[in-house]
Amino acid sequence: MKLLKWYADEGRDLPWRRTKDPYKILISEIMLQQTQVDRVIPKYETWLKTFPSWKTLAAGSRSDVLKLWSGLGYNNRAVRLHALSKLVVEELGGKLPVSEEELVKLPGIGPYTAGALMAFAHNKPGKCIDVNIERIVKRYSFPKRKKEITKKEAEEEFLFLFPKNKATDFANALMDFGSMICTASNPKCDDCPLYDDCKSRGERNEESNERVKKRQTTFLHSNRWWRGQILKALNQGLQTEKDIFAAIEGDDKKSFTAALAQLRAEGLLSGSRRISIRE
Repeated sequence: MKLLKWYADEGRDLPWRRTKDPYKILISEIMLQQTQVDRVIPKYETWLKTFPSWKTLAAGSRSDVLKLWSGLGYNNRAVRLHALSKLVVEELGGKLPVSEEELVKLPGIGPYTAGALMAFAHNKPGKCIDVNIERIVKRYSFPKRKKEITKKEAEEEFLFLFPKNKATDFANALMDFGSMICTASNPKCDDCPLYDDCKSRGERNEESNERVKKRQTTFLHSNRWWRGQILKALNQGLQTEKDIFAAIEGDDKKSFTAALAQLRAEGLLSGSRRISIRE
């Protein structure tokens, strides 16, 4: 298969690709949600030194988990992961189920993550189709004249394309292919090893430069930024609203208060005069 040959020559060497341990693979998948690979690698390696197994993670405190997670953002991911570790240890004998149907029943594991575990931990076809893989499948398998392609159609085609006994390499290959060749804007069709077989040959460019790019909210001083700064201050030992706000380089008290209230409402924080991370 042309894609697998390309992957053998050009694929990235990433630490989570050197293991079949479902725990380690799940950690990488959760970390990679909305976070760039280069930011995840050092966090992933440090995490596994501190929490090398479900048992060690379940035994850790929420404060320690959030402190180690600091810098990745979307802290609820860490909280859900910590809660899942306790469930795995206390109710599942320290192991995750080995079917997508059972995996999606667990808190914090959605269809994509369940599919990723099937592909990367068990070398079986899984529904790990994200926006990048969906884009590749639509371009490769459907001609330009078929304008409306549903995610379900793309998913069915994706599962059909999986080569026998090569699910892990195939899924990894698509990840790299979407990042390096079949990119959202300006795909490198001249360098594409699949060009001769591609149904659209670059014409299905949903996010080309001719279209106006959607403006994205600047991360700095966003709600996510404030939440991260509050947790960072708490991890540094600060305990009062006044001290926490003073330690943050931002003067938007309204946004600070809103983020603090949100963290309390989600059960991440406890206390009013003395604030702490809820265990």
